[in-house]
Amino acid sequence: MQDPDTTARARYLMAYALLRLAQPIEARTLAAAARDHFERTGDRLMTAECLGHEASAAYLLQDPSALGLAERGLELCRSLQPVPRTSEARLLFVLGSVHVTNQDWQAAIDCYEKAITAGEVVQDLRRLSLMYSGLSLAYSEVGQLNQSAYYAQRALAIHETLNDRLSLARSETNLGLLLIKRGDLSAADQHLTRGLALWVETAVEVGKAEVLLGLCELAVARSQRDEAEKFAIEARDLAERLSEKATLAECHMWLGRIAAERDEHARVDAEFGAATGILESLGASERLSRCHVQYAELLEKRGDLVAANQQLRLALGRLPGRSARKDRTATA
Repeated sequence: MQDPDTTARARYLMAYALLRLAQPIEARTLAAAARDHFERTGDRLMTAECLGHEASAAYLLQDPSALGLAERGLELCRSLQPVPRTSEARLLFVLGSVHVTNQDWQAAIDCYEKAITAGEVVQDLRRLSLMYSGLSLAYSEVGQLNQSAYYAQRALAIHETLNDRLSLARSETNLGLLLIKRGDLSAADQHLTRGLALWVETAVEVGKAEVLLGLCELAVARSQRDEAEKFAIEARDLAERLSEKATLAECHMWLGRIAAERDEHARVDAEFGAATGILESLGASERLSRCHVQYAELLEKRGDLVAANQQLRLALGRLPGRSARKDRTATA
């Protein structure tokens, strides 16, 4: 009969392997079983590491419990004396990735940069490449496009070196989104198309809806409404089937924006209503605030200033102590 500690460590390692293959459901089950053993035997470091795996699985599943799991793992790790720096770096990376999923961009940047500092010279090149990819996306979203491009290129170089096709697909998607922001739509098309091809090549569906939304955004930037709608519907159907609820909300928001271009006001209201309902059920305050702001902008263009200002007040109310465009009010 196998030693229980050996069994738990095998489950922990298998969970990590499954996370790398984007199979979060089984990974989470194995990590939780391993954590149960380590908690009972008083192994706090391995308990923290298992919590990190559980949080990773949860954020891949877009489960709001990911934040609590990641924070608990990091807190437990830091309670050890001396603090194991490599484990701390790993858990900071996980927490940063949770913040990316929650679209709390500055918190993600802070965690990733602390992870790189805590790990000093990070030995795990794959994890380092994922941190660079996350930093690229976060810096892009806060408008620091040069920093974003710097980290995107570093991430891609490591992915190529390691032949990590799944991570390469994600980074190609992120770079495509950055290039849309820069207005380089031709280059964005190349990277997003390659990203989609890599998703197909790896035969992984978890997260694939995000590159479809990237292609939707590109089509919107080119004023190709029918093409944009096609990608948004494909992404919506996939996200719905995989229960990727945060991404599903994004799909509804894009469909609402496309409907607004066609002056289909009832559909705009229905799509943003669906997105709001999903995000409220997730408790995703950052995403929900952004949803309210986007809806407010469309209502303002429609000429409904009262409803637009109501959405802006809701956006502000979702982020206590923070601002969602404080200086912006709907004006004639």
